[in-house]
Amino acid sequence: MKKRNITEFQVLSEIIRKQPHIKQKEIAENLGITVQAVSEHIRNLVKEGYVKSRGRGEYIVTEKGLRKLKNWISEFRNYLDEINSAVYRYKDIWPAIAEEDVEDGETVYLFMKRGLLYASKHPKGEARAKVLYGGKKGEDIAICEIKGIIDVPKGKVTIFRIPPKIIGGSKVVDFDLIKKTIESSDNYVIATMGTVAYVVANKMGIKPDIRFSVPDAIVNACNRGCNVIALITGKMAEKVIKKLDNAKIGYTVLDATKEQ
Repeated sequence: MKKRNITEFQVLSEIIRKQPHIKQKEIAENLGITVQAVSEHIRNLVKEGYVKSRGRGEYIVTEKGLRKLKNWISEFRNYLDEINSAVYRYKDIWPAIAEEDVEDGETVYLFMKRGLLYASKHPKGEARAKVLYGGKKGEDIAICEIKGIIDVPKGKVTIFRIPPKIIGGSKVVDFDLIKKTIESSDNYVIATMGTVAYVVANKMGIKPDIRFSVPDAIVNACNRGCNVIALITGKMAEKVIKKLDNAKIGYTVLDATKEQ
């Protein structure tokens, strides 16, 4: 996000907090910019249709402005998540999961699996660390002296459109198609959205990893290197697809309705 857009986001945020009576001087003081700069940003926001002027210093945020503000918030959240991950690379001690038995003092290689940090004695990439406190395979261990960058490629999403109850619900789902996809997938988590999708997962004996705030959670999982298999009921899939497009995450959409 460009610096100008960041400032306009801040100005728009101040307007929605204080609307309709806006004091440009107060906004300028809060943001550490000049009154002239605030005035210019407000003119641009009005011109773009994000803010509507009522005259006499009264402004309100439009529906278009609300949508833009939500989009900016989403962009900032993703940006801050990336910064937060970068900051934590410099912690003195990190927890990790042992890929095999490791002992204190050993050198291990680091990699991500299903959104979690793993440590292995065998090369898995350029990132490596020293084991401070070792453990058995599958146990949590403590590592330090991290060197190199942990490779975290973005995951991809397979979306199954689950038919809503009005057109048959779980009774017309192609369970074999979903099962084959899961069996051929690697490093994945399962997400469900909607009651019918949850029932489908339950019938397959699957406990979903993601059930709440599903679109955002799918993006977060992909940014941590996980692939996601998402069972999404009906038109709810459009909301997920839009979020993935905004986050530039690859996806495939499959119709889970059984052929008649």
